[in-house]
Amino acid sequence: MEYWFAIYTKSRMEKKVADRLADQHIEVYCPTQTVLRQWSDRKKKVKVAVFPSYVFVKFDDDHERLKILQTQGVVNFVRYLGEDAKIRPIEIDAIQKLLGEYEDVSLEPIKEGDKVQIQHGGMKGQEGKVILIQKDRVIVYIESLGLSLKAEVSKAKVKKVGKEEDDRGGKYHF
Repeated sequence: MEYWFAIYTKSRMEKKVADRLADQHIEVYCPTQTVLRQWSDRKKKVKVAVFPSYVFVKFDDDHERLKILQTQGVVNFVRYLGEDAKIRPIEIDAIQKLLGEYEDVSLEPIKEGDKVQIQHGGMKGQEGKVILIQKDRVIVYIESLGLSLKAEVSKAKVKKVGKEEDDRGGKYHF
């Protein structure tokens, strides 16, 4: 099985590193997403790396590994237990599928107490508070129309929209 490897790049150099490696005929994957960025005078859609400072590569031998390390903008290989961390092709395929299926993918960690918005399905647009995290699912407490609802939702289907304010109701504390 041919594995992929993750390399760590200098900050905001992911796309340039990917281009430089591709120019050297090294198989490279730099997952990107299009986001709307706001400047003081305009808004613009730009492509940004989904995994900041990381690019994935596939190579055959130590000679290519050395070429990768010598490429401008590359810091090092990601290592696990003293070896280059191996990534199975099925995991790269899953990333590609996810990015093809969902436009707005975020890597923000979701924690208990965070305010989230459901992005897909019958409850799309509903906001709630994360009350429990279980592996790849979250339990979201949704209060609307004077009713309380607890929903179990896949993490991939929620987007963090903020930190839930404490229950004392605003900025005045007695």
